[in-house]
Amino acid sequence: MKKFLVSCLSLALVFLTGCKEEPETPVPTLEVAGGNVTMTVSADGGTQSIAYSITNPVDGGQIQATSAESWINGFNYDTENQIVFNVDPNEVPEARSSVLTVTYIYGDGLAVKKDVNVIQNAGIDWAYQWEMSNFSSYWYGDMYGMNGEHNYYTWLSDIPFTDDGYTQPGGTYYLFDIYAAAPADEEVPQIPAGTYTLGEAGSTAEWTFSIDYSKAVRYNSEGQEWSATFTEGTLTISYNDDGTAVMEAALTDTEGLLHHLTYTGEAVCMDGRPVLPGVGFDLEFDPIQAYAVYAYDDGTNMEVSIQFTDMDVDEDNYVIPPGTLLTVDTYMPLDKDGKIEPGTYTVSTEGTAGTLYPGTDFLGLMYVGTYAQYILSDEEYYVTLVSEGTMEITENGDGTLTFDCDFVCADGYALRCSWTGELTVQGMPGPISTLTGDYTLDLEGATGIAQYFGDYYATGGGNWMGLLSPTTGPDGFQFEIVCADNDFTNGISTGTYKASASTSILNPGEYLPGYMGGSSLYGTMYVGGYTEDGYVTQFAPAMSGDLNITNHGDGTYTFVFAFVDDLGYTWDGEWTGELSVTDKSQSSVRTNYVEAPAKAQLTKQEVATKVSEQVIKVGEISVPATKSPMRKPVR
Repeated sequence: MKKFLVSCLSLALVFLTGCKEEPETPVPTLEVAGGNVTMTVSADGGTQSIAYSITNPVDGGQIQATSAESWINGFNYDTENQIVFNVDPNEVPEARSSVLTVTYIYGDGLAVKKDVNVIQNAGIDWAYQWEMSNFSSYWYGDMYGMNGEHNYYTWLSDIPFTDDGYTQPGGTYYLFDIYAAAPADEEVPQIPAGTYTLGEAGSTAEWTFSIDYSKAVRYNSEGQEWSATFTEGTLTISYNDDGTAVMEAALTDTEGLLHHLTYTGEAVCMDGRPVLPGVGFDLEFDPIQAYAVYAYDDGTNMEVSIQFTDMDVDEDNYVIPPGTLLTVDTYMPLDKDGKIEPGTYTVSTEGTAGTLYPGTDFLGLMYVGTYAQYILSDEEYYVTLVSEGTMEITENGDGTLTFDCDFVCADGYALRCSWTGELTVQGMPGPISTLTGDYTLDLEGATGIAQYFGDYYATGGGNWMGLLSPTTGPDGFQFEIVCADNDFTNGISTGTYKASASTSILNPGEYLPGYMGGSSLYGTMYVGGYTEDGYVTQFAPAMSGDLNITNHGDGTYTFVFAFVDDLGYTWDGEWTGELSVTDKSQSSVRTNYVEAPAKAQLTKQEVATKVSEQVIKVGEISVPATKSPMRKPVR
């Protein structure tokens, strides 16, 4: 019995002890953003919020949010069940993300966590983005700065220039015409670090890159694929401890498209400061022959290239060394018979009658203005640039003229010569029309383009240059006008346009009469007979008559015209269609549409891509020319 009773007591004790256990405390749970694991915010950022809820909260528990990235910041927990925070604006063109961790802390160091991936949209919708790998820059010292600024003519590209300095197909090239202080080390010139902004037309202010030259261009196997000039932009330059440069540019072009490019690498500029040529001694010679050739006129004055030499020339008009060839760039009153005006002509950059333009190195390709070549052989010759002095032209009464040249050259040495003989200007312009009778243009299917240049002539109106290009028909029509309305958005004003009395200024309601300059056709012209290369073989200037333009208000226009050319023939026509218009009012350079079939004048870019080893003739007698890498055009 005793053993039985003990067993019963043990069971009773076990039962009583089980009835006294405490109930378990519920564990808190955390819900964030309704269970979503991602959250997207705009590129602008700003104040954001995220909802949370806690099941089975514990007295004294706290909510907390953290982010690994600093662009998510400013957490605030004052609003119940809401976490308020700030997201900085995204100023880069790529989207970015960061994990935002929400933690509920309770008890003795216990916690429950939830992660949300915050994605911020890209900051800028770039039309063009480039990671450039090539840097090419000429430092020109202060020769282009209007107030002593130093100029760094800088290209960033994804494909290098050729060994000769020419662009290559498939390459994208951005040009920054930068103005800054002098480099810290002239032996190893680098562009000063800092932020540069796009400057104003004609300005060379420090910490700018000029709107006049800065541009972008891309090439394919057929030539230029596209090009752009800019209305605003910045270029930031910094240097790492090892001297490598870090460059970033953000640009807006004239079409409103956004460009972004970066470059990291070596950035030492080439020294482009001119080494003034010179013979190294006073140069006096006795010319045995002279030539005078027409270059240009503005209707009142003409530019004439006069050459003197003490050398004979061969049957192809090349000089036979040794000897000296002097070229004098002369401005005098226009005489359509080519008569040279006697008087004293002074070296000056004014380009007015009675002046001689000083000698200048043009792109390293050739010398222009007034300069002499001292030629010892076909392989060895020296050039000296005239910087000051006079040329006295005296009429002798027997039909001859005496030319006395007394110059000082850029190297400080004298240059003198005297020549007497009969001389008239050759190549004076006459009628340029190719018409042989009255003609009506066939503009069926022609497409139209026009560029707006603002108040280019400062006469209060809007300047437009345009071209109707043939598609199915044989003919085209080029025009330049100034309309009364100077607002690009309104297009070309409806009205009747009359011929201007001047080739150098246009008033509202006038068109520019046609003329030829070099191989280019300017003003208002009939153009036709297009070659495969895009040159024209048939043309006629509009010298008088009316151009009637109707703006239909929907981007389409009607042109009706009847003109008289410089041979007295009438040419007329009409066209209705859409004009593709471009605002070029921020550009300091106006482009011409049409080239005649003669030797084409090269644009700045064509100089870099098309110059070959050829002979550049000046006037009637010639010397060999050399080619050079693309450098800054001389202004």
